[in-house]
Amino acid sequence: MNKIIRIYCEGGSGSHDYDILSKIIEVPVHVNVEIKPIGSVRGAGAIIQDRESIGPVRSDFKFFFRDRDFDRPIPQNVTLERDNNRKYWYYSYRNTIENYLFNISVFFSFLKDNNLCDKYSLPSEDAVKSKFIEAAERIKHYQAVRHAMGKMRTGDTNFGTRWTEKSGKLPENLDEEYCKNKAWDRIEKAKSIADNWTKENFIKCYQGFLALFDKGFMETLDFFIYFQGKDFASSLTSLLSGFSLNQYYKFAKIHFDYKQFPDLVQLRKLIEDNL
Repeated sequence: MNKIIRIYCEGGSGSHDYDILSKIIEVPVHVNVEIKPIGSVRGAGAIIQDRESIGPVRSDFKFFFRDRDFDRPIPQNVTLERDNNRKYWYYSYRNTIENYLFNISVFFSFLKDNNLCDKYSLPSEDAVKSKFIEAAERIKHYQAVRHAMGKMRTGDTNFGTRWTEKSGKLPENLDEEYCKNKAWDRIEKAKSIADNWTKENFIKCYQGFLALFDKGFMETLDFFIYFQGKDFASSLTSLLSGFSLNQYYKFAKIHFDYKQFPDLVQLRKLIEDNL
């Protein structure tokens, strides 16, 4: 019997996530590989569990592919990162999914095909690269702040409303004092972490990221790894009056080649290995 693989992702049909995943499985790997968009990452675990339980056919292998968007630090090496706690969650290497769609050659081809090189004074790929760097330089302080905020926050500061594994699993002791003490332990742990949120620690964290975003970082276009893709796109279009970002995205997705990105190659292999 043929296996069924389901890839869950953010957004909807036609989102960047959906379209990029479609490109990854475009060369047929199997007819029973399905892409299932679920909207927001918020509540993703519960949504996936619900869809798996109510469908007429359960998947033989499933995973949730999402971008980082400041929720997790960028790894030192390019990799498709698996969540240690949620075993079927996998994170892209780049910060956001839009980051995979900006490419100097593709962007320049779009300009040429639409007779926009003269309008935007971008006669070459080198000129496009310079414009990309200019757009990234404009937002580097904002990106350093966002990364610092992402690094400082932690799931431990959300003390929740229980200390058991899940609702319905009662604690071993239901006495009043025990319950009050366990609850306060969780609150106090979160409070101790929050007490370290000093301005000095924030500035130190911020400066660490700002130092990373130096001239060499810009020249090698590493902002496509670290920066938020929507923020970069907004900065870029503010420098290119009247530029149609939606038309560019459509063009970029038509010409998208997942094999340029090692983490997406790993994603393809993950699918093939579980057929």
